Amino acid sequence: MIRITKLTDYGVVLMAFMASHPLRLFQARELAEYTAVAHPTVSKLLKKLAKNKLLISHRGTHGGYLLACRPEEISVAELVNALEGPIAITDCNRGHQYCPTASQCAIKTPWQQINHVITEALASVKLSDLVNKLRLAGEVS
Repeated sequence: MIRITKLTDYGVVLMAFMASHPLRLFQARELAEYTAVAHPTVSKLLKKLAKNKLLISHRGTHGGYLLACRPEEISVAELVNALEGPIAITDCNRGHQYCPTASQCAIKTPWQQINHVITEALASVKLSDLVNKLRLAGEVS
């Protein structure tokens, strides 16, 4: 089974919530409260997302985090890349240094094709799509 980590899942939840209010500045504590994700986890994710330029960090008493661009411009693939690194379903998709048999592997090319399809699928889903689905389900007002 191919799975993303729980941390990445939480990161997508945070970003989707922030995308439902794209012009609002959020503090870690309130995001933890709204999303039911532990405050230390939220803080860690926000720092990582800001470091990867998906969020803008504003310091100070009235500081917080803001989406770096519109929700329509952020893909799920970008979120996964920011939180987990390059999308790779097998080691050969990460490069030759990760797989000692990559040069003579007979199924490397099919795995790379599958990886490409998965990456493209994740790239086609935007943060705004997640928010629209939440709104349709009545979970975000």
